[in-house]
Amino acid sequence: MNWIEKIFGKKEQESFDIRFEELTAWLGSGEEKLSVGGHAESIFSEINEALSRIKKRASELQKAEPEGRFHLKMVKIATTARDNMVKQVSLLIENINTPDKTDVKTVLEFHENSMQTLNMCLENMMKSYHYTKMVFFEESKNVIAEVNELGRILTRLAEPMNDNRNALSSFGKAQSAIKTIKDMISSIDEEKKTIIEINEKIDTIKQKLELNQNSLGRLADSEQWKYYTNCKNDIADLETRAKKALSDIDVILVPLKKPLLRLKQLNEDGKFDMTPGLKNELLLCLSDPKSVDPGFFAQIWNLLKNDTIAFNPEKRDTILEQINDAGTKLGAFQNEYKTSISKISAKKNEISGMNIVQEVANISGRISALQDDKAAAEKKLEESTRHLNSLEESADAKKQELQQIVSAIDKRKKIIF
Repeated sequence: MNWIEKIFGKKEQESFDIRFEELTAWLGSGEEKLSVGGHAESIFSEINEALSRIKKRASELQKAEPEGRFHLKMVKIATTARDNMVKQVSLLIENINTPDKTDVKTVLEFHENSMQTLNMCLENMMKSYHYTKMVFFEESKNVIAEVNELGRILTRLAEPMNDNRNALSSFGKAQSAIKTIKDMISSIDEEKKTIIEINEKIDTIKQKLELNQNSLGRLADSEQWKYYTNCKNDIADLETRAKKALSDIDVILVPLKKPLLRLKQLNEDGKFDMTPGLKNELLLCLSDPKSVDPGFFAQIWNLLKNDTIAFNPEKRDTILEQINDAGTKLGAFQNEYKTSISKISAKKNEISGMNIVQEVANISGRISALQDDKAAAEKKLEESTRHLNSLEESADAKKQELQQIVSAIDKRKKIIF
């Protein structure tokens, strides 16, 4: 009969399948049967008797008086060392307490802790024993002998348990794996719940998006929106015409910029006379040509036609031609610009009072916000799905590991998850 049958017993009718929920109880029943029973109880009795003898020997050592002639300094050193030996014995007795249970796990833990205590105390004792035995030879020797005997008894305690160490380790690993799997299952359930909630949120957002998009579509098909769109197109066309008119004004005045600046400078230097009104028009022509009075060019032409100071005759003739050209064309371009600007202003005033514009803006804003919410929820759903897959893969791996552990305990058992 192998150790598995010793633990669980040989049951011909026992089922080979075991549900995951039943596994903890099954392992617990087997672990409880891992006991060294009467052997441990017998050894515990010997341990307690050994501790009593050690205590008695320590008391004898504590009360011993020097016999023979010893140097006073040696007696002092030996007495101090003796006190330390007695102290170590007290620590030993205080820290070794036999347990009530005799299962392998309890006995193994007791053995490990007791041996650790024994070795530590014995190591410290031996340092003091070297000096104690010089004066209290017999009493100190008896203490060490009894402590060594306790060590031999503890060794005998562990001998029959060696066969059960692997079994106990398997039970511990199985219980640990069960706890890990339960934690993973709990995390998986939570993640699935989160995914359901996210999907419900996405469905709600999609419904709201559809409603708002349908509303926006109805507005876009309305006559009022079509009229608004036509007005916007008209404004764009008018803005293009206004820009072209400004460009045309710049084209006819670019050649005159330097001559006009020269006239301005000559006037400021007192070399070319102009009336205040004419000077103002000159400054306006240089700074805002679309606003200058076209008659300004006729006045400048009359001043320059007989002038011999501002420009030499060859340049003057060319400048006069350019001034005449500007005076002829400027008015038409200015009228085109002003008319376009006036119509633009009228169109903008007209559409600014249309409620449909604000309605479209509000719905478009809601659609944009809903699309952002949907993208964020879908990203979170993707992350949760990846996390769920990772948890399920880890859980499957841990379940396989648990099956291997259980198979090591009883190869007949198959876990039903």
